[in-house]
Amino acid sequence: MKDSVFNDESSYFNSWYNITKYFDKFFANRIGNLNISPNEVMFLSKIYYNKGISQKAIANQMLVSEAYVTKMFKSLNNKNLVKKSIDPKNNTRRQLFLTEKGKKVFEEMIEIFNEFEELLFQKYGKDQIKYVAHIMATIGTDSLKFQ
Repeated sequence: MKDSVFNDESSYFNSWYNITKYFDKFFANRIGNLNISPNEVMFLSKIYYNKGISQKAIANQMLVSEAYVTKMFKSLNNKNLVKKSIDPKNNTRRQLFLTEKGKKVFEEMIEIFNEFEELLFQKYGKDQIKYVAHIMATIGTDSLKFQ
């Protein structure tokens, strides 16, 4: 039998899997009837923090196709969370914005994500959390090299 990250319970792979599974359950229990996914929350975050962002910019930031962004936009638009307008400086560019409902929903999501983070890191000090965040950011950046 070959050794691998799958049979090492303390491996980064198993830890990552456990964190994401726990988060999925945690998130599902907190969202109530909002009918939103973590991927949609990430999409909303791009608009919330970058008012008027283009779909192409979101695709680039989320490392997904523009077709995926179009699908995501349609879903969120049908839920009355996002809207699109023509860029007054460039008629070919469409800008995305959150609706008032979208802002409210996203701010509720911030609370849910913050609650998860607090539970996850409650026994660690600020320096330890900062170190883990640095390592994860570095791993995330390094993983982009493998596209």
